[in-house]
Amino acid sequence: MNYSKHCNLCENEITNLENGLTCSLTSKKPEFKNICPKINLNNKFQEKLERTNLELERIRKKKKSVHLSFYFIIIIGFFLIIGGIFFIREIVFSVYTLYFSYGIISTGVTFLAVGYNKLNKFRAELYNSEYEKNEIDEFYEKYGIVYKTEFDFKEKIHGIQEVIVKMEFKNWRKKRTTTTYKINC
Repeated sequence: MNYSKHCNLCENEITNLENGLTCSLTSKKPEFKNICPKINLNNKFQEKLERTNLELERIRKKKKSVHLSFYFIIIIGFFLIIGGIFFIREIVFSVYTLYFSYGIISTGVTFLAVGYNKLNKFRAELYNSEYEKNEIDEFYEKYGIVYKTEFDFKEKIHGIQEVIVKMEFKNWRKKRTTTTYKINC
């Protein structure tokens, strides 16, 4: 069993090079089946949960702009390729204009590659963030903790955005939390 998922979120975790992962309550390596009866979920738990949900929300908010820029870049790329082909067929009078038209076509292909890479990078970020959130949610289900999140994105100032994360919990000692984060956009 992978104890690190449980112990990384517990306040009783002790990690050192000599003994590895140990529990501060028992001074032994973790020994439990599905859930730890002595787990102390507090600040580490709350921060990991908030940061994971905030990262996923931040990525989801970029979806529209990423897709619009993808389509815009792809359309420019296709127009450059079509324009280069038209230039070769209709206007080529010398070797220099032929090189110029090949340059236009290669620029169009570059635009296509840039647009695809931008979309692919966004999809990878979204997948990784959703995977991490699902893993954490699966962990919290084991302990019967249910939560609801609410985000309040403030105005961006010099590339820094303040975000207020409000969480409401069921089956945990805290009922509500509000934390402010400053993220680099």
